[in-house]
Amino acid sequence: MNRDPRRRAPQLAPAKIETVATASDIIDFLAESGETVGVQKVADALNMTKSRASRHLANLESLGLIGRVPGARGYQLGWRVMRWGQIASTHLDLTKIFEGPLQDLNQQTNKTVLLCAPAGGEAIVTKCLPSNTAIRIEVKIGLVLSLPYSPSACICYAFLPREQRQSMLIHLKQREQDFRVENETHFNQRISEIQQTYYSWDKNKYNVGYGAIAAPVFNQHEGLAGTITLVLPSEELSDKPPEHLLKSLLTTAEECSRLLKSHIKFPSL
Repeated sequence: MNRDPRRRAPQLAPAKIETVATASDIIDFLAESGETVGVQKVADALNMTKSRASRHLANLESLGLIGRVPGARGYQLGWRVMRWGQIASTHLDLTKIFEGPLQDLNQQTNKTVLLCAPAGGEAIVTKCLPSNTAIRIEVKIGLVLSLPYSPSACICYAFLPREQRQSMLIHLKQREQDFRVENETHFNQRISEIQQTYYSWDKNKYNVGYGAIAAPVFNQHEGLAGTITLVLPSEELSDKPPEHLLKSLLTTAEECSRLLKSHIKFPSL
């Protein structure tokens, strides 16, 4: 079974923690599936033997990270993962804080609006407001948006401390093809432009007919709190993003940063 690269979290782990990485892959796969999953399906999706998949599933079950469904065959996310999610959501629910500005952006542009949380240089979708157009673009909550192509992930990477970017780049040059930095010079130039302009965009990496424009949101410590992203049909993106969309996006990102008490002033177009 070949999983859609847009739905897969990239593998950053070195070989010495391969077991932890495999456990993480299994949990990601169960989260993506949204239904109970049997041993064989896990084995097929992650390219491992059924016996190896069974051992990993048994270990994760004993830790409460996954669980069996009463009266059914297969596994789902366990109580411990659910507990972590509940605890995390109570710390800082940006979806509620930014609800007004995100809805205004959605209505003003009539484009799908995403709020994403930074995740070690990548981005995770935490909220999706679909457009009301005939072609309705929806993005699943919890989807990992990955480097080096996702505009949201590029924003998350660009505003990491330099030491973290340098360390992560080593892995970005080594991981699997869909998530690998092939041209370090070109990639670094793109990151430098993002740091100057405060936006990133991509037209159509996976040939799915849509692209995206993303901008950062900063917190009171001037660190990255998240990204706001517009998703739109690829034909609406030519040599650069439409200026009216970009202006609306940057205005909203700066407004949300102000709600978090940031004093960073965004560059003008």
